[in-house]
Amino acid sequence: MAYTPHTAADVEEMLASIGAKSVDDLFRDVPAELLLKEPLSFPSHTEFETERYFEERAAENKIWGPGKNFLGAGSYQHFIPSASLYLIQRGEFMTCYTPYQAEVSQGTLQAIFEFQSHIVSLTGLEVANASMYDGASALAEALTMAVREKGKELVYLPELLHPAYRAVCETFLREIDVEIRTIPAAGALTDWNGIKDLKEASAVVIATPNCLGGIEDGAAARALADKAGALLVACVNPTSLAILAAPGDYGADIAVGESQPLGIPMSFGGPYAGFFASKRSLMRKMPGRIIGRTTDKHGNEGFVLTLQTREQHIRREKATSNICTNQGLFALLATTYITFVGKEGLVEVAETSLARTQQLADALKPLGIERFDDAPTFHEVVLRLPISAEEFRRVMKDRHHILPGFAVKNWFPAMNGAENLLLVNCTEVVTTKDIEAYVSAARAVLKSAAVPA
Repeated sequence: MAYTPHTAADVEEMLASIGAKSVDDLFRDVPAELLLKEPLSFPSHTEFETERYFEERAAENKIWGPGKNFLGAGSYQHFIPSASLYLIQRGEFMTCYTPYQAEVSQGTLQAIFEFQSHIVSLTGLEVANASMYDGASALAEALTMAVREKGKELVYLPELLHPAYRAVCETFLREIDVEIRTIPAAGALTDWNGIKDLKEASAVVIATPNCLGGIEDGAAARALADKAGALLVACVNPTSLAILAAPGDYGADIAVGESQPLGIPMSFGGPYAGFFASKRSLMRKMPGRIIGRTTDKHGNEGFVLTLQTREQHIRREKATSNICTNQGLFALLATTYITFVGKEGLVEVAETSLARTQQLADALKPLGIERFDDAPTFHEVVLRLPISAEEFRRVMKDRHHILPGFAVKNWFPAMNGAENLLLVNCTEVVTTKDIEAYVSAARAVLKSAAVPA
C-alpha cells in the first residue's frame, strides 16, 4: 500500500469539510483516560530502523512447515493452490463484506452464490447461507435457530464437542436462558444412549469427527433427536465430507462447520469463515444472507441478495440474528479452493489425510505408542504415550523441531489417563518421509526418557 502523507493544509481542508475544529474533535467520544498522553516509547526513529526492528521481531516466529506440524485440534494445514491466493488479492474481490448496493457487485455475489452451492453439495442439504464468522459462532447460531423453531429452552451438546465451540455456545445461550445438557462420551465416541433423563429439547448436536477425531454414528444421533423432539444439528469438518456420509444423508436438519480446511491459511487461529446449511423448510429462520440467481426483464442472468434476516434490514424483533455480514473474502478463498481442487481432488485430499494418519499410528506401535481406543477416525487420532504427553511434546518441539500433536489433558483433565494422551493430525501435506522422521524423533525422545521400546 502506498504511503500518502497529508500536509497541514490537507488536514485543515478535511477538517473544515466535516465541520471539525481539530483532529482531537474526532476522538472526543473516547474517554480521556484511554487517549494517548505522549508518543509511544519506540526504540527506532528512521524508516530504515523501524523496518529493521519489525523484521527482527518477525524473525522470532518459528515456522512449522509441512511435515513438521502434526497439531490439528481444530486448525489444519492443507495445500493451498497459488491461484486461490492470487484471486483474493484482485481488487474486484478484495472485500470481506457483502456490499450494501449488492446488485452492482455481480462478481462478489456470484462468488458467494458458488460458495453456497459448494456447501449444499458437501452437506447434502437444500440451502446454505453466504457464510458466518467462524464454525463456533455458526453452531451457536444454529442452536438459537433451533430454539426459535422448536420453542424448547434446552439443547443437548456432546461431551466431545470442541471446547472452544462449547464456550461460544454457552456465551450465546446463557443470555437467552437456554439450558445446555451434555451427552456423555464413551472413549473417543459419544454414548448416544447415555442420557438418563431425556427431556424434550430444541436441538441435539452431533460433532463428527469429534474433538478426539472419532467418527460418530449419524443414525444414532438422529434417533436421539427424534426421541427428544429436537432438530439434529451436525457440526462437521468439510474435508471429511468428501468421503464420509453427508449430514443430509443421516437426516440432519442443520449442518455447520469451519471452512478453514478449504484452502484458508491457519493464520495463528483466524480469521476464518463458518458455513451454515439447512433444510429448505427452515430457510426463513436462517441467520445471515442468502444470494440467489435470477434473470432481469430482458432475460439476462444476474445475482441478487435473496434473503437477509438480520436486524439492520428488518424489524429488530423479527430478525433472526444480529450477524452483520458474511466472511466474504474467506468464503471466496474456500470457493476457489474447491473449484481448483475439484471433486476428485477433494476426495484425494481426504483419502490421503486418512491414510497418512493411519500410517503414523501404525508406525508408532513398535515404540509402545498405542491408539487410545478402536474408534473409527478421519485425520486425527488419540495416541496413548508411555510418558507424559506434555514432556513428549516439549522434547519433540525443542530438540527435533516437530509439533507432534495436542495434549488431550488441556481439554479433558479428568479423563482417565489424560496425562499421557496425545491428539495427532496428518493431512495430505504429510509424506511418508515426514512420518519416518516423526517416528525416528519419537524413538529418540522415549530413549532419552528411559522408556523401553
